[in-house]
This record gives sequence, structure tokens and C-alpha cells, in this order.
Amino acid sequence: MRVGFAACAALALLAGRPAAAKNISITLAPTVEISGGTFTLRVKIGNGGDEAAQSVTPILHFQDRDARGQTRGSLGPNESFDESLSLSVSDVKPGRWPFRLTVDYTDANQYPFQAMQVNAVLIGQPPPPKMSVPQVAVDPLATSGTVRVRLKNLAGVARTATLSVLVPEGLDVPAGVPPVPLAAWEEKTVFANLINRTALPGSRYPVYVTTEYDEDGMHQAVIAQGVVEIVAAQSFLERQRTLVWVGAVLLAVLWGTVILWRVTGRSRVRPASDRR
Repeated sequence: MRVGFAACAALALLAGRPAAAKNISITLAPTVEISGGTFTLRVKIGNGGDEAAQSVTPILHFQDRDARGQTRGSLGPNESFDESLSLSVSDVKPGRWPFRLTVDYTDANQYPFQAMQVNAVLIGQPPPPKMSVPQVAVDPLATSGTVRVRLKNLAGVARTATLSVLVPEGLDVPAGVPPVPLAAWEEKTVFANLINRTALPGSRYPVYVTTEYDEDGMHQAVIAQGVVEIVAAQSFLERQRTLVWVGAVLLAVLWGTVILWRVTGRSRVRPASDRR
């Protein structure tokens, strides 16, 4: 069985260099095949930027298994290469399973980056999942923030979903999300902490969410994606600039009102004249 992911080719390019005169933009165009108990991923890896990527290494992650491709010393602008990665899945039960494809690389200064793409591979013939993830939202991130994920149970039976938040290196999700119980047809929002470890301001990183559950002897997985923009950290005064200005204006208005009240009050008071 061969499944194409042409629509995903533009998604993994978000993890990379901040906007600047020079940039590296890694593109991924994978296809997957399950045959004889072996999961084979073939991928074309390209660089759509205008600076060469160094030490380019693709890695396939499936459950607790990894397959590492050969490292390419340099990938110049508009260059690409093909790689094939394989893992045994003979002991995996039928269903829809998530996998992760990462590409580690550095810029000319040896600063590390990672492109990442998450998708699902079908083992056997599972039915469509009865779960949806209509929203993955993240505010601009300087040092730490929150990922908000909205889940929807699309069936009239209760179930418990396992949720994972996956991000490229440079970002970190320090704590896992507890299992999420969902009543029939229930919609629920859950949260995960997100920390910026080494991501540079100006970069945009993908944030993937996998939602998994088991039903009728089959494993199901739903993949959703958001994007987080990395911004520069600000001082307290910069973060509260609007409040500071509003406070200053209110203080000026209050002071002006006090002065006006005093002047008006004095003008109304006349000294008593002596009448004899």
C-alpha cells in the first residue's frame, strides 16, 4: 500500500531560520508503503531557501523506533535529494498510526535547526476515525506559553483519548497531557505548556497534535497542526507599555482636575467686607 502526502510538502518548512536576507527552507515530500511487515518511507528533501543547509540528516520516528538516514554534508539552494527509511511493523496491530519525520541540519554558523512533519500511516484497513481536532492555537511565543487544543467526539459513545503535542527541537513540551475522557458527542478544550529553548525570534514553527484511541480492535489517530511565531522577549515596561501610557494619561487628567478645582474654589471665595 502506498500513500502520498503531497499536500504536506509545504508544512515542514516552518521550522527554520528567522526572516532575514539569507534563509534555509527545508521542504519534505514523503510517500509511505507497508509491505511484508515493513514500513518504508521515501522522501524527497529540498532546500527552497537561498542559503545552504549543512549536515542534513533525515530520521523516521514510529512509536519507540527510529530509522536514521545518511547525513548529507551540504544541501544548497534549490537542491534536493531522495532518501528511503524503513522500520519493521510486523508486531503492530491494525489501525491508523502516527509517525514523525524530522530533518536535522545547521546553518553556516553551525546553529542547529530541525524541520518536522507528522502524519499517519494505515496498517490494514481501519475505518475513518470518529474524532476531530478542529483547533490547535498558540499565541506568539517568547519564552513560555500555552497550546490550546479543541477536541470533538464524533460518536454517540464515551471514549478516552490520548493526546500528544509534538514540536521541533528548539521548543519543548515539558509535561505530557493526561488522558482526556470524552462523553458521547462531547467537545472539550485541553492545554499544554510550551517552552522556547533555543528558537530564534522571527522563526515560525509547526505545532502538531496527535489524538489516539482504540476501538473495535483497531487503533485510530487524528493529526492536527498549528503554527507558533517566535518573538523577542520584552521587559516588563515593554510588555505593559499600553497600561503605562493609559496610567500616565489618567494621572495627568486627575492632576489637571485637582488644579482646576482648586483655582475655581478660590475664585468663588470672597473676603467678607466690613460694613459699619
